[in-house]
Amino acid sequence: MRPLAIILLGAVLLSSAGCVAPLLQEPTVTVENVTVENVTLQSVDLSLEVTIENPNPIGATLNRVAFDVFFLDDGRWVFLAHGERGGFSVRPRGTTTVSIPVTVDNLRLVQALFRGLSDGAITLRVSGSGVFDYGIATFEVPFDRTTEVRAA
Repeated sequence: MRPLAIILLGAVLLSSAGCVAPLLQEPTVTVENVTVENVTLQSVDLSLEVTIENPNPIGATLNRVAFDVFFLDDGRWVFLAHGERGGFSVRPRGTTTVSIPVTVDNLRLVQALFRGLSDGAITLRVSGSGVFDYGIATFEVPFDRTTEVRAA
């Protein structure tokens, strides 16, 4: 009789675990702001402010956020930098904001950015995705944001 009770308990636990995962909603990722932190002749330091809205009653880990940064040059998008970070804790039923630094050290691109900033503003595009781990479910959430950055 005892093995039957263990099998039934295991079946109940396995079937209820499958019912919890569909209740989770996909979080949203928004790039709120891109700022130029520092400009030198050799590099440009950018900071991306990313906001995560988690509608779920449990927290998650943002295992990885990967993105590419482009700038608009004569009507075409030019690749500027790639960024990747992870290991952020995401609070349950709330908003989590993280700041992610990116350094551009390609001299040609730094010169083009510097030229754009000296004209007053540049247009940047950030495109990527974040991978969230809830323990019982994983979501990959894409994001894409175009913004104008003004010289300080």
